[in-house]
Amino acid sequence: MALIGGNLEKKEIGLPIGVSGTHDNTEINKTTGFLQLVEVDIDGQGNPIYTEEGSWTSDVIDLGDIFQDFEKIFTTNTNNGASSFAVLTRVSDNGRDWSDWIAIAEDGAIQSDTKQYIQVRIDLFAGFVTDVFTIANSDFNTNEFIEEKEVKAGSYIVPRLTSNTSSSEGFAFAETEYSSSYSAWYAFDKADKAEGYLSRNGFLTGFVGFYFNNPVRVSKYKVRSAGGTSGQLSGMVKSWVLQGSLDTTNGTNGTWVDLGTQTKQSWTASYQDKEYSILNNDTYKAYRLKFSENNGHASYAGLGELDFYEEGTTSLSLKRDYTYDKELDSTWSDIGSLHRKKITRDDWVRIDRLEVVEE
Repeated sequence: MALIGGNLEKKEIGLPIGVSGTHDNTEINKTTGFLQLVEVDIDGQGNPIYTEEGSWTSDVIDLGDIFQDFEKIFTTNTNNGASSFAVLTRVSDNGRDWSDWIAIAEDGAIQSDTKQYIQVRIDLFAGFVTDVFTIANSDFNTNEFIEEKEVKAGSYIVPRLTSNTSSSEGFAFAETEYSSSYSAWYAFDKADKAEGYLSRNGFLTGFVGFYFNNPVRVSKYKVRSAGGTSGQLSGMVKSWVLQGSLDTTNGTNGTWVDLGTQTKQSWTASYQDKEYSILNNDTYKAYRLKFSENNGHASYAGLGELDFYEEGTTSLSLKRDYTYDKELDSTWSDIGSLHRKKITRDDWVRIDRLEVVEE
């Protein structure tokens, strides 16, 4: 749904595009389940202000041989005001080489050619940036012919370290360190103990992070307080910027992008976790916590544990329910299962998706 100038506009999605995908200045509202523009500020009356435009791109959809069943994206279209979003599609024969993005027709019909793979992009335009433009999660209809599978589960991804360079997945780094007993890798040793990372004596600012050999997209991270004495808690980082880099080679050089800022963070107990979400649509090889203040200790700053979270991925595919010992169905089943007559190698030389070649 989209609310614009007091008019209600609703479009129900007929194509089973799901709600996972790639966001650019858009997000799924955790309370409503709506796709909406990213909130960037609050006006004088306390109303949210949203970024002026953004887009969301669906995962790749494999339509198999039933593309014609999804000739339209919008099954209903009630438009009582100026459109607040645009919908485009692109198609591919192999899932790698794609056509140009083409806008759908006014009635919701897909204008792209008929091919096996399709992606949908929704561009949101705020107009008045204090307006809310949303597409409801419930508008993305579930289709009985399509199934969504988890390809990779989301998880915290920094490996357990026993030294800065003990993992084949990457390495830990820091600007300074208090001693070898408080080196950077202690922030990634996955252990609840007094040791954590600490900066050099007399240095209250600096950074600590992890370099991944393969770029990853981090959506949140967590910081754990150190154990031991009260001095460890007063030395905990208080204010920082999370940064990402794609071209650094050692954690110090290269170009760094600010991904999130935290201030006035404090810990009241040992081994206490705090989790922070960020809006990040890009992959980076390295992430670091660049801290500028601790919780009062006069000599050092540090933390107990640091870890980065990568979201899981899903895929959409056509449901296939083959039953090899049944006779060929005379009619299609209501749930879309495809039954085929049992055959042997003597019957056919080759069967593939496009044709059947008789011996």
